[in-house]
Amino acid sequence: MTFNQLKYVLEIVAAGSFSAAAQKLGLTQPALSLQIQTLENELDFKIIDRSRKPFALTPEGELFVVKAREIVLMTESLSNLSLELSSQIKGVLRVGIIPTLSPYLVPLFIGVLSRNYPELQTVIQEMVTEEIISRLNRGELDAGILSTPLDAPARFEPLFYEKFFLYVSDTHPFFELDEVKPGEINPDEMWYLHEGNCFQNQVNAICPVNNPDFSGQLRYVSNSIESLRRIVESKNGATFIPELATIGIPAEQEELVKPIAAPTPYREISLALSRLHSKEKLVQAFKETLLANIPERMKHRPEGERLDTRIRIK
Repeated sequence: MTFNQLKYVLEIVAAGSFSAAAQKLGLTQPALSLQIQTLENELDFKIIDRSRKPFALTPEGELFVVKAREIVLMTESLSNLSLELSSQIKGVLRVGIIPTLSPYLVPLFIGVLSRNYPELQTVIQEMVTEEIISRLNRGELDAGILSTPLDAPARFEPLFYEKFFLYVSDTHPFFELDEVKPGEINPDEMWYLHEGNCFQNQVNAICPVNNPDFSGQLRYVSNSIESLRRIVESKNGATFIPELATIGIPAEQEELVKPIAAPTPYREISLALSRLHSKEKLVQAFKETLLANIPERMKHRPEGERLDTRIRIK
């Protein structure tokens, strides 16, 4: 058994096919298949069930992949040991951030991070919660920023808290109010994010989406909070927005932002790490810079109701 063979198996699983994995590895497909067959012969069990389309891991293969991933990640951590022992902050840090947070959070700290650590290469990608967890555990990300609580195979460190606000049209009755009680919100007047988004899961705890059998003139379900804001401004109604999204709202539109009455709903934002992550020093520098540029009030858990993401990942 060779270390490369372990990496080959993990690449096949990540790519979803022998041909895609072979292309990424710079091998021919027959050569890659031969490597896996040689490994299976040595182990005396099948890792991959090739009779299924697409292929599937055997029960033994599932366990093998877990162990192989641990070995590869631990080996990579040894290669990063010199950087961890060094006083310098340099290298590559790969971070996944959920889309309902990234556009508002990243501009707050990325300039300071670049200035303070010119030898740190930070690669930030927007991706949904499930993909962040999956890539963390495959060693393709070093950290994630997402909403918790979350039942998933990772380690979580709470960073800050975001209250939920309503964003309303200037022709909506709520426009005249100083705050809105959740019980007063009419779901039929709301614009929503796509279902399955953790932010939308949390919104449903405040104001559940009504029966999807819609008979009105327009129903617009988006993956973008900013798109929903534009719809509210032009088509009336209201939508929910997180606290960081209120920071960049122009002064002439600030009256469209309405607090939600107590118990105020909020979401917890956490740093997610794999159980075998190996870039402690880089992650710490990233975390400290991020927190230094978050409004102080958001670093303390507010009174109110912390909303569950309702996401469960095995």
